[in-house]
Amino acid sequence: MASPAPPLKLSKLRVFLVIFAFLLFVSSVVLFSLLGHDIFTIPYLTPFAHFLGKIISPFLPFLAPLTFGTFLKVCQHETFPGKKSWCFITGGYCFTHMQRACKDVARLYVGRGENGIVELCGLNECRSDWVETGLLVLVVVGQWRGWRWDFGLVEKWVEETVNQAKAQDEEKRRKILGEDIESGVDDKVDEKKELVGGEEVGGDMEKTGLLVEVEEKAAGKA
Repeated sequence: MASPAPPLKLSKLRVFLVIFAFLLFVSSVVLFSLLGHDIFTIPYLTPFAHFLGKIISPFLPFLAPLTFGTFLKVCQHETFPGKKSWCFITGGYCFTHMQRACKDVARLYVGRGENGIVELCGLNECRSDWVETGLLVLVVVGQWRGWRWDFGLVEKWVEETVNQAKAQDEEKRRKILGEDIESGVDDKVDEKKELVGGEEVGGDMEKTGLLVEVEEKAAGKA
């Protein structure tokens, strides 16, 4: 018995929801970034964007390294489920934050002094930019050397996702195998019924033949 095909409508709906959520997130980030930098203003939304900027600003140096490290872990995992889709999603988040991170790293370069020596922004003046740059270097080197730069948090999420996918595949396989076994048992029962029916028909035909012979003999004696 052929295995049942997966529901196409549900998979298409999931893909549509993922793409829509991703586009909505990127659009919201871009909109509030423009509002936060006063590129243009929208009543009620511009003050809210400034408020969000004050709240999120202490965590900004950690966003780009975290999203970039997650993207690298997903790309390097051999059996990650839906690897192309997850690479696209994490890559989109990474691209959004890396644009800002590149500007922060470039801001460290002040210029060249009179002696031709490269001058960099001081640690006190550009503390968040130095932290972000250092974390990006740590993520790249740590991922290359196999260090647990994330203290196992991202790695745990990756492994849980892989294990859940394996469990779902195993459950589907057992369900399909159970259906195949059940269909095989039903086929055997039908074959037995056909055989029994054939024996009964054959028996009835033999009885009918005996009756005909008896009648013929009786008619000959008469």
